[in-house]
Amino acid sequence: MNIETVWLVTILGAPLAAALLLSLLRGRGARMAGWIAGLAAALSLASTFALLPALQRGEVPTLGFEWIPAAHIRLALHLDWLALPFLVTEAAVTLMAVVYAWGYHRPDERTPFFYALLMLFAVGMSGTTLADDMFLFYIFWELMLVASCALIAIWGEGERRGAVALKYFIFTHLGSLMVLVGLIVLYDATGSDSFSSLRAGVTLAPGLVTTVTMFFIIGFCVKMAIFPLHLWLPDAHAVAPMPVTIMLAAAMLSMGTYGILRFPLSIFSPAQMAPFAVPMMVAGIVSELYGALMALAEQDIKRIIAYSSVSQMGYILFGLGTLTYDGIAGATLHVIYHAIVKALLFMCTGLVIRATARRRIGELGGLGGAMSLVALCTAVGALAIAGMPPFCIFTSEWMIFSGGFHTAQVGLSILTLFGSLLTVAYALWFVGRIFFGARPEGLTVNRQPWAMVVPTVLLAAFALIAGLFPAPVFDWVAHGLTLILGGNW
Repeated sequence: MNIETVWLVTILGAPLAAALLLSLLRGRGARMAGWIAGLAAALSLASTFALLPALQRGEVPTLGFEWIPAAHIRLALHLDWLALPFLVTEAAVTLMAVVYAWGYHRPDERTPFFYALLMLFAVGMSGTTLADDMFLFYIFWELMLVASCALIAIWGEGERRGAVALKYFIFTHLGSLMVLVGLIVLYDATGSDSFSSLRAGVTLAPGLVTTVTMFFIIGFCVKMAIFPLHLWLPDAHAVAPMPVTIMLAAAMLSMGTYGILRFPLSIFSPAQMAPFAVPMMVAGIVSELYGALMALAEQDIKRIIAYSSVSQMGYILFGLGTLTYDGIAGATLHVIYHAIVKALLFMCTGLVIRATARRRIGELGGLGGAMSLVALCTAVGALAIAGMPPFCIFTSEWMIFSGGFHTAQVGLSILTLFGSLLTVAYALWFVGRIFFGARPEGLTVNRQPWAMVVPTVLLAAFALIAGLFPAPVFDWVAHGLTLILGGNW
């Protein structure tokens, strides 16, 4: 076992071991639980970066063994350039969410179990990204659903948390079943569940290619919360504890994008994917506009940011639908930048709720003086999500729009460009209503825990740094594009 294999195992092994330890500690380790989870998350992120030199040398860190040889099923992990941006995003968001939880979560006898489920949620996402076979991919895909659903059902806010968790489970599991159908068809066609068999080429009847691609796109769009498959998202994001909401919005939604890139776009040719280009672009525009309009109409500040995710996933789907280099590169970049900005906005929202014990935007206002640092961070998040330079999302949106104009669908490209004005509207409205104007009578501001403030400030800085220096992340994405659409650009 070489050092790359050790790092590969550590990415999943550290949070998995932490989850096991925390489950055994139970109530005795309530005060230590957060530190154990934070250490595991940091080790997982560090291990991911430790594999970067191997990728730059042209190596693909891999670990696998036969599991059911008679059925040609093996369990394998690997890290390639396509997986790297998603893995870094998931690991970084998990670490930030755990640190944020140190201030948000009030310790009790169930605290170790709370952090254990956070770690299992992280394992599910990272394992989905690292899986090199369809069987293992689906196991991890379902693990992230089960862990996040349990977190909502047990620690969710309000009396409806059980119903919301059930709705979330049913909707996303239906999407998972559609993905499973596609995986089984590919397994039957290749006689193996290995991704290497898929990369070698899959021969399917034209009608079956259309059916499998449709199942994959719809199934993964459920996870992305594309309209009208988004119905689980606003309630789940609003009810979930804020650290879980951060992981749902900033990391888990990206799994849908990864699935589309890993399966239909990496397996089928541009000619086979061409019939889906315009439908994906149209669906992206509709989701973009709908999410933005709902964000303008919503009154609960947590749901406003939740609907923003529906809108932002629309940009990503539009970029993928262009089937162009710029569009797909921009969509992949947007996954990373959306994670930074969406985690930032939810953290700022959590600080406002913690400080005021209010969630309705009509009951807030004039908080800029008492919460100046939070106001600054929220303004950064709002400007970033609106695509304003020099913040990060400007770069990814530029490439998505550019990809659209490289297609024959110029009208759709113009529509998505002007649709971004709605993003500007709800972002500025959000900041203005909370931090400017007169403070409502009786509104008091409580102290904000440092553990919630520090990651918020860091993410605001990242939003600027990533916008000023986009080249390193773009280099990761550019390497990954060689695995998509056969590298025919």
